[in-house]
Amino acid sequence: MSDTKKPAKSAKKAESEAKELTLAEGMQELSEIIRQMEEGGRSLEETFALYKEGLTHLSRCNAQIDRVEKELEILEEGGTDD
Repeated sequence: MSDTKKPAKSAKKAESEAKELTLAEGMQELSEIIRQMEEGGRSLEETFALYKEGLTHLSRCNAQIDRVEKELEILEEGGTDD
C-alpha cells in the first residue's frame, strides 16, 4: 500500500461499508483514517469527510461491542444450559 492520498469516501458509502465490517476490520479502518488525518496536507473538506467517515466506523464498532456485552450479560445471568 502506498502513502498516496486516497480520496475520502462519501458518508453514505462509508456507512454502507461499515455495516459489513467485523469489529477488527472497523478498528483497522479507524486506524487508517487517523493515520491519514495525522499525515496532514489535506483540504478542510477532505479532512472533514475523513472525520465523518471515522465517526461512522466508531459508531458501528461501539454498537458491535455493546451487542457482545449484552450477550455476555445474558449468558452470565442465565448460566449455561449444557
